[in-house]
Formats: sequence, structure tokens, C-alpha cells
Amino acid sequence: AALRSKVQPPPTPAWNGVSLGGWLLLEPGPSYPLFADHPLPSEDPDEEPVEARCEWDLLEGLTETVGAARTAEIIQQHRERHISKQDFEKIRACGMNAVRLPFGFWVVVGPRPGEPYVGPGLEYIDRAVQWAEETGLQIVLDLHGCPGGESGEAPCGRRQRPYGTWDWTQWDFAATLKALEVVVQRYNHCRCVTGVAVCNEPSNEVPLTRLCQYYDEAVTCVRRLGMPASRVAVVLPVFQRPEDKFARKWYSMTGDKHQNICFDIHCYHCFENEFNGKSLAQQMRAVEDNEAFFKKYPIVVGEWSLSL
Repeated sequence: AALRSKVQPPPTPAWNGVSLGGWLLLEPGPSYPLFADHPLPSEDPDEEPVEARCEWDLLEGLTETVGAARTAEIIQQHRERHISKQDFEKIRACGMNAVRLPFGFWVVVGPRPGEPYVGPGLEYIDRAVQWAEETGLQIVLDLHGCPGGESGEAPCGRRQRPYGTWDWTQWDFAATLKALEVVVQRYNHCRCVTGVAVCNEPSNEVPLTRLCQYYDEAVTCVRRLGMPASRVAVVLPVFQRPEDKFARKWYSMTGDKHQNICFDIHCYHCFENEFNGKSLAQQMRAVEDNEAFFKKYPIVVGEWSLSL
């Protein structure tokens, strides 16, 4: 009952919109046709070129084959063409009221030494915010890839294999907060910015207490630098963790300290092993279980798929 009372109506209209994936953080599917157009040489010279699995591998491979300057040109061309103001206008015309903008930290502050990412590129976030303002859309700024990676998977920019190559201690929380500070200070005056996500799909290997500590620091940072709870929600991803366990830990650590926060969950029934072989009725019951979470906690579904 105590947790149920935490759910309050958002101060701005609830988001109903589109995630602009594949633009400012590259992934093989959402960034089509970029990865298909630039396959990498196979390790076996007798085999066909292969498609890169993440932004890091794509840029590393391109740099080796065409050089850093040409790689930067390719990425700039993609960023110029992948999303336009016309896309924002179409989203608004469909009756949506929001967009979610995923981007890597390197778009904000540039890559760290030795990293192949191309950045910074704040002008593209500027452009998205301006388009949202001009088309009457809300925008959620999503720090989708953090320094060191919040996981060892492609959505944070770098897919690291074999499993175990990435360790949660590689996630640089201090540097992540620095990138978040730049974002908040740059856009705290923009009325269309009604949400900030402080990371994306953090690995369940990150200890829960440490993750909540980072979230506490991140929310404090957002509020301190001029994005008030009356206007901007702070999005805290809950990924591959029991929502009840996460919520109890969060509220036990922070109580009523933070207002207008929401937990981000991703409803995919096509990736997790537990969904393989389920009947349609079982899939629908899982949807009903999700609905129960929405009534119990302040939640946003940042990503989802119809695919089973």
C-alpha cells in the first residue's frame, strides 16, 4: 500500500510517442541502412563481409579500412539524414505528443582517449530539441550510452564478448554525471524537455544498492542544475530486475526525497528466453502482469515490440 501511494499523475501530459533510435547512438536495426552499407571484412578471407554488431565495432572497422577522417564523414552524413524535422511533423500528425532521443555520451562530451566514437555532436541534440519545440512535441533526453558502458551490450554503444569481458566496475559513474550535467545545463530552459533518462538498460550485474546510489545522485544533479520536478521527470531504468525488489530498495534509500521520477521498463517478448515457446494466451497474461506494475509504480515503457 505504501508503494501504491507513490503513483501520482505527472505534472505534464503523459508521454505517448516514438523513440528515435539509431540516430545518435548506432545499432544495426534502428540505424538501417548504415551497418548494411558498411560491412566489415570477415576474419576468414574466404567468407563474405559481415555486419558489425555495435557502434564501437562499426567505427573501429571503418577507421581501419577507410581512415578516421572518412569515418567521421560517414557518421556525419548519417546524422544529417537519418532523422529530419519532417519525421517530427509526422509523429505529431499521428496524434503523438512526445519523442524519446537516445544518444551516447560521446555526442555530448566527445569520446575518451582510445575510443573510436565520433563526437561531440551537440548540434544534433540542439536540432532535435528545436524541432520538438516547433512541432509541439515533448522530448525525453535519453543518455543511452554511458562512459565505460552501463552494460556490455550493443545498446550502450559497445557489445563486448565473450561474456565476462565487461565488468560493472567499468561503468564510470562520475564521468556519467559530468555528461548529464552538460545536458541539463544546456537544455534546462527548454519547455519542451519534460524528461531526462540517466542511462539505459543497466546490467543486472550492477549491485542494486550502487545503482540506486547513482540514481539518487543523478536526480539530485538534474534538480540542482535547473530542471524542476514541476516540469521535468527523471527516468530511472529498471532492466532485467524484479520491479518490486527495485522499488523497495529505491524507496528505502530515498523515501520521499525525490518527486516526479519514473521507472523505465522495456516490454520485449521476443528477446528473453522465458518467452520462448509460450502460447498466445500465456503471452497475453504476461501483458496483464505488466499492466499491474503500471498501476503500482510510476512507470514509463521506453521500448517495446509487437514481435513475439
